[in-house]
Amino acid sequence: MGLTGDASRHLLLDPEFWRRRLERLEKEPRQLAIFPRPDLARPGIEVMELRLRAHDGARLTALLARSAFAGSGLSVHLRACGDLEGASLDWAAVEAGGTDLVLCYPPERRLEDRVLDLLRLVGAACSVESVDCSRVAFVPSGSCIQDEFAIAEFLRKEGWIEKPPGSCGS
Repeated sequence: MGLTGDASRHLLLDPEFWRRRLERLEKEPRQLAIFPRPDLARPGIEVMELRLRAHDGARLTALLARSAFAGSGLSVHLRACGDLEGASLDWAAVEAGGTDLVLCYPPERRLEDRVLDLLRLVGAACSVESVDCSRVAFVPSGSCIQDEFAIAEFLRKEGWIEKPPGSCGS
């Protein structure tokens, strides 16, 4: 997965650019709150709303859908959108035993903040689902910009966010 847009975005793949930001992200508490969403659930599928704080204090909201019968240690498919109201959950992925996670970015979020938001949510998902960060797949969607997924995947491949469950991405 490569970056789109102008050449200056490739500077965002420089580890030095991310070092301080990732260290600060680890120190900031995510203040995770989980709310059941029975209005969105289906028989055998639980849906939860995750609310957490971004590194800069912005409020992040995500929907997490999982099988009520699946055990832990399965994969998590992470997608992003601009509006949770219009987002549809991937019921087929959940019925197959995976977890579908949809993040809603605050309006007009900068690229570097969207990357840190993804990493923050990865940490929350690892904690909630008791999975290793390597089990979180960044799934492209037509409703979001893909650059943040490419950068987050790069940081993971470089070993910057591979940590035990519950500690990755803060």
